[in-house]
Amino acid sequence: MANEAQEAECKDGFFQCLMHPPKCSLLRMIVVGVLGGVIIWGGLNTGMEYTNRSDFCMSCHEMTIPFEELKKTVHYKNRSGTTVQCADCHVASSKTPTDYIFKSFQKLMAARDVIGHIKGTLDTQEKYEEHRLVMAERVWERMKDRDSKECRNCHDFKTMDPAKQKDRSVTKHEGAIEDGKTCIDCHKGIAHKAVHLKQDKAPGQQAAAPAPEPAATAKSEEKPATPAAAPAGAAAATAMSTAVNTAATAGMTAAAVTDQAKPTKAEAAAGTVTALDWSKVPSRQIKVFYPGQAGLEWVMNKADHSSATDIIEKKRACAKCHEGDANEVGAAIVAGKPVGVSKTVMEPNPPAGKVGFIPVSFQTTHDDSKVYFRFEWVPPKNGDKKMDPKNEVKLTMMFDGGGTVEGSEQNGCWATCHIDLRTMKEAKDDKKTKYIKDADLASGKFMDLIQFRSGKGQHPVDGWVDSERHMDGGKSHLKAEGKKEGNKWVVTFERALAGGGKGDHVITADKVYNFGFAIHEDYTNARYHYVSLGYQFGLDKPNPGVKNYIDVQKQ
Repeated sequence: MANEAQEAECKDGFFQCLMHPPKCSLLRMIVVGVLGGVIIWGGLNTGMEYTNRSDFCMSCHEMTIPFEELKKTVHYKNRSGTTVQCADCHVASSKTPTDYIFKSFQKLMAARDVIGHIKGTLDTQEKYEEHRLVMAERVWERMKDRDSKECRNCHDFKTMDPAKQKDRSVTKHEGAIEDGKTCIDCHKGIAHKAVHLKQDKAPGQQAAAPAPEPAATAKSEEKPATPAAAPAGAAAATAMSTAVNTAATAGMTAAAVTDQAKPTKAEAAAGTVTALDWSKVPSRQIKVFYPGQAGLEWVMNKADHSSATDIIEKKRACAKCHEGDANEVGAAIVAGKPVGVSKTVMEPNPPAGKVGFIPVSFQTTHDDSKVYFRFEWVPPKNGDKKMDPKNEVKLTMMFDGGGTVEGSEQNGCWATCHIDLRTMKEAKDDKKTKYIKDADLASGKFMDLIQFRSGKGQHPVDGWVDSERHMDGGKSHLKAEGKKEGNKWVVTFERALAGGGKGDHVITADKVYNFGFAIHEDYTNARYHYVSLGYQFGLDKPNPGVKNYIDVQKQ
């Protein structure tokens, strides 16, 4: 009975139990254990959080190297005021209780860094760079094994709003979900130096190699307006302009148009483009942008261009990612800023005053025998350098024979633009112009080329591009006219569906044609033009599921 009374007394309250320790030993042990556990856990957690501070990391001076890199990125400073610290990525946890074990393990692994600090493994910038890739690969591997939980503590596919993302981001994230990729697969180098480029740089990644150099002929090529390497400085620019003007005066530009390309008397009499009611024709807004020296080889190289894999393996059109931000791409290139994952400067000598892009209103229609293309845009302010003094504007359009040129369904006429052409970074000589690798005129592996020139007395160009560029020889009964209407240019083409000659593709309703176009404005020449991404068109063939497709409706 005495024992029962004592136990009842203990149950009456916590403090009463403490007054009778021999009688409440079990409860006391529980209480002490809980309090001790809280104290121990609190101490460990406090110590862990203290050592998770970036200030603590900086106590090892070698850690200032990556931290200074972090401070220059959007993960450290941004418009929303959010920031991440070293531990958010390198000792990251989440609200999942079991992650505390991983977090503790990471702290134990950090002892390796302390040992390295004591030994002086990274005590100079040179030593740090020597070990950087190995350290980065270790972190990437860990993040990939954890499905990038460090990233997903803040970012998650389920909570993303595609309507607020750029086209290329939406496309990339959709593809990542389909392929089961995790964040770190694509987002290496976002907080520190892009050392992954050393890992990714490998030979044999280019989708196309330069074709054998074609023999140049006076008839098939325009003479170059600029040297392979753009000169720097005012004196050099003046010299370049003088040389170009002299060459043009000597008839070099005009030599590209031969008698064969000139219209007959009958064609001249009926040379006006057929009048159409363009107000009834749907309009597509297309941004043409400044490409600099971005040749096909760069675009299709995985180490340079993050979307090269999607283009090559998934056959995704460039416009699927870049139609919405082509203006930003052009603005960066024309300003001489680095672009792509390789941070390449595509324009080593930015033209003074040149804008990055021009919005163009594009329309197209057809009747029973002809197809019509109309382009309208407001030109940027003209400068005082005239690389082609005869033509204020040239507009060129190229299209294949309906999937006859490999890759053109993704990049349009980019298949003709290579890094070894004149004025490009790997130019072999000053005469080499556009070409298609492994071209074959007989099988249709070539791009049909039509061009409008604004100069007085200049005739439309009806040519093609195979192993070299031909600026005459087509017989598609081409008509082209352009004029300035107030502050805008309007250029219209009329072309026979049946083609009619060498280098002319026949346009039929059963095919889809891949095309692109370029505008030389402000008397420019060679690569100093604005270009479109790759697009497609078909006659009365709706294809709403393809973003870069245009349905040419009969009028």
